[in-house]
This record gives sequence, C-alpha cells and structure tokens, in this order.
Amino acid sequence: FEPRDETPEQYPPGPNRDDTFYFCVACHSFQIVAQQRMSRSRWDDVLTWMTERHKMPDVQGEERDKILDYLSTAFPETTQPRGWKNPFAPK
Repeated sequence: FEPRDETPEQYPPGPNRDDTFYFCVACHSFQIVAQQRMSRSRWDDVLTWMTERHKMPDVQGEERDKILDYLSTAFPETTQPRGWKNPFAPK
C-alpha cells in the first residue's frame, strides 16, 4: 500500500495530527478515516477491532490517547445522516 498523494496538511489542524496520519496511512488511506464521524469511545472500539481483526499494532497508553484525542476532535460524532439527502423531506 502507498498513500494516494495525501498529506497531513489536508486534514484539520490540531495536536497529534501528523502522528495520527502516519500511523493510519501505514495500512490505508487517511481519507477513509476522515469520512468517519465517531465518538471517542467508538474510535477506541475501532482501534481495538483493527488490532484484533487486522493485526494492527496494539497501541496503548499515551500514544493511543494522542490518536484518540485527534480523531475525536477532528472527526467528532455527528447526528447528521450521511449519504443522499432528500431535498423535499420535511425539516
């Protein structure tokens, strides 16, 4: 796998952005990460799942906290539904 012309600067600024970016792009595009909108707890669950299912390195402690801090701040949970939105639906 090679990142597809992505750089950390394309994503929201914040502490730990670069470290999180390079940790994630070791396996997949960061764009897939940026499309997700999850709570810190859900981000944590996803990291555990990737460790168990895809043999991602088991990052723990301060390093995991840094990744979770960035992800939950830059890509927080949203209540907006994703996908196509009916322009005629009542608001």
